[in-house]
Amino acid sequence: MCSIQEETSLDLNVKFKPTTKNCVKCKTAKAIILIRHSTYCKKCFQHVFVGKFRKNVEKSRTASSYGSGEKIMVGFSGGPSSRAMLQLINEYNEAIPHKRVYSEIVVCHIDESLLLNQKSTIPLIEQSVRKYNYPFIGLYLQDIYNSDVTKSGFYNSVIEIEIDAKISQQKDPTESPAEKLSNLLNNISNLTVKEDFIWYLKLCYLIDTARKNGCTRLFLGDCSTRLSIKIISLTSKGRGFSLPLETSGETNWFEDVIITRPMKDMLSKEIGIYNQFAGLDDVYVQNVTSMMHAKASIERLTEDFIVGLEKEFPSTVSTIARTGAKLTPSDSIMKENRCVICLMPYQENNKIWQNRIIVMTIPSSQQSNGCNDIQLNCSKNTTSGGCINGCNDTSNDESMVNAEFADSLCYACRVDIRDIKITNKKIILPPYVAEGVEERKKKINRKQMRKHIEEYLLCSEEEL
Repeated sequence: MCSIQEETSLDLNVKFKPTTKNCVKCKTAKAIILIRHSTYCKKCFQHVFVGKFRKNVEKSRTASSYGSGEKIMVGFSGGPSSRAMLQLINEYNEAIPHKRVYSEIVVCHIDESLLLNQKSTIPLIEQSVRKYNYPFIGLYLQDIYNSDVTKSGFYNSVIEIEIDAKISQQKDPTESPAEKLSNLLNNISNLTVKEDFIWYLKLCYLIDTARKNGCTRLFLGDCSTRLSIKIISLTSKGRGFSLPLETSGETNWFEDVIITRPMKDMLSKEIGIYNQFAGLDDVYVQNVTSMMHAKASIERLTEDFIVGLEKEFPSTVSTIARTGAKLTPSDSIMKENRCVICLMPYQENNKIWQNRIIVMTIPSSQQSNGCNDIQLNCSKNTTSGGCINGCNDTSNDESMVNAEFADSLCYACRVDIRDIKITNKKIILPPYVAEGVEERKKKINRKQMRKHIEEYLLCSEEEL
């Protein structure tokens, strides 16, 4: 029995959990930052953060860049990640003044204010980057319809989506690029498809601008959180074949312009803390899904899911990002199989595979012998002899541009383009898309011609 007279013994070996923790790196300073399961003081956090960036940049440097340096372009959206990236690039390049890593740094921003009828973001962005004294290029997304935003620099034909997809000259000079872009996006009701179109138009514009300004490298500010969201969302949208190229830390898919993502190891939380310590103010740029509910698009749904999961399980983002970093491009990727819209690789004969596994029409509509709203699907396929939509309508044999266009698309873009609604007003795709279709057609014709005369040639194609 217990007695109040009984002496209580104290166990002096019991260890109490400390109310404060020291930095896991220096072991002396008081920790004020918690990243996943590690605590840091301010000084050590900044050291680790900058170290991650410089490690990624050092990996991407080529042997030629150690000499006179290379000219690079920074894709600057104004958000926290691109803001921190520009600051880190500046510090890295100025570390050794007499031996700079980059000979010239160009900052490029694409204005999307047309999409939401807002004021241009270019003045705010230009003011934000002015202190670095770097050349600044402000572009408007609608200018993607200009004939100079093509590989040749003067291609003036476009693809018109109406009864059939056809390539034609830009006949109406009164219709501005802004009207063409607005007409295209306003006829896309699915926000997932609209997000895809906007991003790939921006990517194409950035690459074209970097190429024409002599930049050999394009820096993008995708952080680890952003990449983990893209890994899941791209897989959900059927872009698994090009996933390694769209999420890797570095890719040379575009040959003369290398895409580098030096922020790939930083969490969005780390970037926010770094910007606060460094006194960096970002520019808020609203997009088509800003302030919308989680189910507005696949991208928003994935973001809501991963960010919510990260709060309960702090290693979620890093696990997804590390898993995605292990993916490598397929050995079957060929340079000539490049989608004319997103510029990413597509699988050979993916259209035949799509028709075999996907239900293209519902049973109630099979008797009508018709296709969906988008009229890209009623043209005879040159390879399989039928409609690419699977309706077996071969009445439009006179126009083969439809099939040529469909053959030039990846699986995801072919699915996306079916969401475009046909109206009385013509829907026009940018000139770079039509140029890609024409280039592919010329390459196919060249291969067929060579096959016919192959027995008469004295040397192989590689020796020419």
